Amino acid sequence: MTADKKSEYLIGQLLIAMPDIGDPRFAKSVILLCFHSEEGAMGVVLNKPAGKVKISDIMQNAEKDAIEEFDTIPIHFGGPVEQYRAIFVHSCDCDEYSSTKFVSEKFGLTTTPDILEDFSRGKGPKCSKLLLGYAGWSPGQLEDEIQKNAWLVCESDPEIVFGTGSVELWNAAVKSLGISPSMLSSVGGRA
Repeated sequence: MTADKKSEYLIGQLLIAMPDIGDPRFAKSVILLCFHSEEGAMGVVLNKPAGKVKISDIMQNAEKDAIEEFDTIPIHFGGPVEQYRAIFVHSCDCDEYSSTKFVSEKFGLTTTPDILEDFSRGKGPKCSKLLLGYAGWSPGQLEDEIQKNAWLVCESDPEIVFGTGSVELWNAAVKSLGISPSMLSSVGGRA
């Protein structure tokens, strides 16, 4: 397998923080890995609620009636990089927006407000999460963290990502690997 193929393998996968990850911002985090190459990696934390945001604070040019019908939506901490950047992770059952990047056949990533306009009109993707910021890794950093047992990697499942509450998401992701969360240890063995 070439280096490019190894990197492509992780795109669209979930990273599950091990119990002793060491960075409180990522404690019990589940991250959707959106980009991964020899130049580094980028993902979004899916399970750190940060309250609700008024749509009018994000959409400055939308019709007032549309905003009132869709006043607030839940927002999540997506990661420590560019925390002012609004990012939607969503299902792929909608039209492509001007900034949409498809992470896989399961997830789209959109950063433009046209998705909010569709939501306010009762359109748009069936499932979505609004995140502020993202997580980033320099070249080789993520691979090193995985090797040092900071993260588990698992197949992404839209049912888990969108159908599980934020508090339960970490447990559900761990269980999807057939592992009991209580059995996890940050110390890896060597054969």
